Formats: sequence, structure tokens, C-alpha cells
Amino acid sequence: MNANDNRVEVAGGNRFALLIFLSIISVSPCRAADFWVPDDVGRITHAWTADESLTLCMQGRAVVMQVRCSPDGGLRCTIRFFNVKKDYFKRIMYQVGPDLNPAVQIDGQALGLESPAAATFDGMLTLTYREDHGIVARRTVYPSNMKPLIIEQWQIRNNTTGPVKVAIAGGRRAIPGAINGKVEESDLLVESISPDLQSTTLKPGEAISFARRLQCKLASDPDLKFDVDAEHRDRRALAEAAYRGPGRLETPDPMLDVAFALQKFHVLECPIETYRGVITHNGSLRYSPGIWANDPVEYSSPVFPFFGNPQLNEAGLNMYRIWQDYCKQNGIDPFPGSFEHPDLRLVQRDRGDNAMVLYALPKYLMFLGDRAAAEELWPLVEFSAQSVDDHKTPEGVIASRTDEMEGRYPTGSANLSTSSLAYGGYCLATRLARALGKIDRADEFESRAAALRKAIETYFGAEVEGFATYRYFKENTTLRGWILLPPAMGITDRQQTTVDALISDKLWPNRLAGGDILAESTRETEWARETYYALRVLFKAGRTEDALRLTQCVVKAQVFGNEGPYPDEDAIDMLCPGSLYPRVFIEGAFGIVPTGLDSFECTPWLPNTWPRMGLRDMRAFGHAWDMVVERVDGKQRITISGADKQVIFTDIGPAGRTYSVSFKGMSKDRAQAPAGPVGAGLQESLQ
Repeated sequence: MNANDNRVEVAGGNRFALLIFLSIISVSPCRAADFWVPDDVGRITHAWTADESLTLCMQGRAVVMQVRCSPDGGLRCTIRFFNVKKDYFKRIMYQVGPDLNPAVQIDGQALGLESPAAATFDGMLTLTYREDHGIVARRTVYPSNMKPLIIEQWQIRNNTTGPVKVAIAGGRRAIPGAINGKVEESDLLVESISPDLQSTTLKPGEAISFARRLQCKLASDPDLKFDVDAEHRDRRALAEAAYRGPGRLETPDPMLDVAFALQKFHVLECPIETYRGVITHNGSLRYSPGIWANDPVEYSSPVFPFFGNPQLNEAGLNMYRIWQDYCKQNGIDPFPGSFEHPDLRLVQRDRGDNAMVLYALPKYLMFLGDRAAAEELWPLVEFSAQSVDDHKTPEGVIASRTDEMEGRYPTGSANLSTSSLAYGGYCLATRLARALGKIDRADEFESRAAALRKAIETYFGAEVEGFATYRYFKENTTLRGWILLPPAMGITDRQQTTVDALISDKLWPNRLAGGDILAESTRETEWARETYYALRVLFKAGRTEDALRLTQCVVKAQVFGNEGPYPDEDAIDMLCPGSLYPRVFIEGAFGIVPTGLDSFECTPWLPNTWPRMGLRDMRAFGHAWDMVVERVDGKQRITISGADKQVIFTDIGPAGRTYSVSFKGMSKDRAQAPAGPVGAGLQESLQ
């Protein structure tokens, strides 16, 4: 971006947000410094001025790689491959360090490739190295979208005024894998393969390019078929789908829009191969593969349908099928909470997982808008609802041994999180049941929701540290971050005072620096998933200006800060916090709540300084649609149009008004993007 050009068109096809981007940042109340800088075509770039380290994960269907890079430490990768060998369930880590840099000689002298000067990320990580005797090297690293393969594309450019001779010594090198730090001997072979290029002369301004690969295969198998141009196109298409494909945010703040696309990309790359087929997981190196009732289920899956990627949706359905199959075969006591390790065996339970599934699954199915999928997975709705009811206490709330914090904090015998999620789940299951014609079940779930809401107020409602909010469990006397869950589920009894507690110095002391909410007021531990939930709650509660200001602070620090672009409590790029970010807008600022397989309610909250905001080419409810909210004479005009730009719904009203929208009777021909190995949805969005 040219610093002298104050007009930037937001990546993602924004046609109305030409704003003063630099001034947005300069007047921001946030105190965090920039690390990543977005440009006007969707990339983010970091130029090193000190020995700062960046960390990010990239992944494909058969590989997850964590990259760490700094000027002093060079590039280091930790890699895991998946489903290369049938029924092989061991976790093997492969470490690749800077000692594997290619041996490049310029006029007979080794070219220094240890110290990168700048990094660019656009779905692939590109490092530009410091000029050495007039030679500039550039390295692009990324995983194959489909194969157990990592690609490096190199370019060596002659920036001198005379010719130079370049030679590259190639070859193969086996990379040992390790389990718990011990070298693993197996018939899996991981090799780094570099081309051997004879000496060639580069004229001034000329460049030579070559590709290296790191492949995983059975030792007895031939090399993987490798087409670097095809691999690059596939990865590029996935990134293009994130920035310009279905499911885009358009606001007057380019920073928020680019962050939306970055988090969307992390979602699009999360399907992974397992022995149970392709599933979605929570990202990261450490916890792959695995599925949890909180991470990919409660936090991530509800946003999947909006991006219109058939493979992502199918992988999400497969994740739920694993839950349903387990319950059918083993019953619901205990209700499964996570399936971990390469063999996806049951590990965790009794964290309120039944309530997490009950809340997420009906929402996911209604957002998906696929009646056949809803009928197929309806038994899991019943299983989770029955398990929740089985855990009802004499006081009417829902008991669980712990919560998604997994014993890190006390939770008593019944906690606010489980009961709140159960309430939200009953409400959503009611709507899904009606959509499927299961009227008796809808009436039953509606009755349970009403009783549970009263019980939540009676059992958890309390004054805590000066705020009329909720105690997290019966004996609790300190503010907890998850007090945000009742208003997140639509319980408004203590909404405003709970929001006051959330944005107080007791629970969110570092909010203007983009820090996370404290899990508990008396401890220093911050919890990113609570932060993104809280931002959604602020919008839902009508605290629009607070919500916008704090969202900008969080994005500036966490997406464009030195721990970005993927925010994560464990610094390993788990999917869950980032996947909650698009929901800040979809379910918060635009206030979308499903009411059926082809209908929803929305309560939009347009910030005072914004003339309009939009969601573009959304694919939820089985249809392709846009939603634009504009300021008109002090009110908000909402317009929803279909794929052919035909207006489906429009109305004008004050902020906080709820509208009902239905797609009944409309064709679903463009509901999902065309299937393909990667980048599904890109083709039509670029036409």
C-alpha cells in the first residue's frame, strides 16, 4: 500500500469502503503495536527491524505444519503427516531447521540464507532474505492441500549491474521422526528433495526459480507425483476463496475485513484426513487430529455453512457423525466430549459436552439448510437433549463435573456454562424440530427451555463483586468470564449489568491493549474464546460503540500483532478463537439467529460512524444472498438480495429492531459453490 494514497479498496470485493486506512489506525484507542500490516490486495506483511519471532500454522488434508521464523533463528518447521499409512495411529513429529536451506553458490561463494528481512502471508508464507552481494533470495513455503507434502518455491534474483553465475547443489535427505522426543523407526519415510542445478549465468535483473519438497510416504512406495504449478494454483485458489469467494464481510474498516478473510482461510483449510474419513478439527500441530465438543463443535461449526464450501460442510457433518455413531453404539452415559489421537478414541467427557452439542448442532443444521442432513443427524439432537435432561438437578439446572476449562478452575457440581448452553440448545432444537415437523418434540424442548431459564435466574443470579450478574457456581464469589453466556443465549434479565461487568477492569483490564478477558477476576489467565464470545455479546446487547472499539483493539493486537494472524491461548494456532471472530459480525453486529432451515431473524447494529456494512455472498440456509445495512435518516435500512441481485427483503427501522427473513419457495441452485479439490466457490465469485 502506498502511504501517500489514502484510499484503499478492501480485499474481498468491497465496492463502498474507500477510507482513510492509516487514519483509522492512528486515531484508534488501541495501544497495541502493529506487527503484520495488511495491504490492499489481501496480503499481510511484516518487515523485521529486530529479532522478533513469528509463529503460524498452515495445513492441508494430510499435513499440519507449524512455522517459526526470526532473523536470528531462520526458518524452523515442526510437521505432522496424516493417514499416510493405513491403521497407523502413532503421532510422529518431524523437525526441519535452517540447516536444510538449499546450498546456493554465487560465483563460487555460498549465498547467505539464514536471515529473512521480511515475511508475507497470503495463505502461503513468503520470506524475502537480506540482499547478499547484490543477490536477493525469496522463499515461499506452504503445505499441499491434498497430499502429505510441503513445497518450497525459491527465486534467486540478480540485482547487481553485471552477470553472476548461480549453482545449486541438490539431493535427498531423510528427516527422522520422533515420538515424545525419541527417534521413531518405522516404514514411513520423510525426505527433503532438492533439485541439482548446474551453473547458469544470470544477467542483471534476471532470476532463476526452483522448487524443493518435503514428502512423506511409505519407504517402499515411489515418490509422490509432484506438480509445483498445480500445487501453487490450488493453494492460491484456497486463499482467493477466503478473500473473494463466498462469505465476505464489508465494512468501512479494512482492518476488520482483512481479519475476517484471514480467519475464514483458517477455517477453509481445517478439513483433515483421518481413518474415519475427512473431518474438521480444531487446527494446530499439537492436538491434530481430534474433535472436541467445544472447539470444532460449539465454536467453529456454526460458521461453516456461510462460506459455501461443500468439502468443509461435508467434513463438518462427518465430525457430527462420529458423535452420533458413538452414542448409537455405546449409549449416552457418559456423553462423549472429545475424540482424540489418530485413532479418534473417546478421551474427555462430563464437561457439559452434551449441552455444547445440543447448542451447536441445531444451529449448524439450520444454517446449513439441508433437510436431509438435518433428518440424518436428528438422533444426535435427541441424544444430547436426553443427556442434558438426565443431568438436571433438583434445582432445575444442569449438572456437570467440569466445563470446557477442564478442571483449570473450580466449577462446583453445576456451572453456569453448561446450563446456559443447554438453554440455548433447547431453544434452537425447538426451532429445528418445528422445521422438521416434529411438533411434539418442539413443544417439549420449548417447555424445558422455559423451566431452565427460570432455574438459571434463581440458581445463578447474584451480585458478584458489585455487579448484579451471575455466580458461576453455587459457592462462587468472584467474577468469571463465562458470565457472558446467558446474554449470548438470549437471556436478557441481567444483560446490561453483566456487560458492565465484562468490560470492567475487574474482568477485562487489558481491553484497550487488545488483551483477552480474564477467565476469573482474581487470576491473570486470559482466555481468547471468551473474548470473541464477549464481542458478539456486546453487539447483541446494543452496546455497539463499545463492541466496535474493543473489536478493533482485539483485531489490531491479536490478528495483526506479533502473535497473529491466528489468535490462540496456546500459541499453536488452534482454530477455535479465530473461527469465533466471523461470528462476532454474523451473529453479533448483524444479529442473525436461525429460525428454520430456510429462515432467520436478524437484529442489526450499525455503528454510529459507519454509513453501511454488508455480508456478501453468504451461503447459509441453502441459498446465496447478500445482506446490507445502511443508515437512512437516522434509522437502519436492511436489504437482503439473492444471487441474481433480486431483492428478497427490505425494511427500515431503528437500531435494535428484529426482522424476520424467509427463503421459502426460492431455488437453491446457487446455494453452494461448485465442488473441487480446493477453493470451492471461487469460480463463480470471480466471474
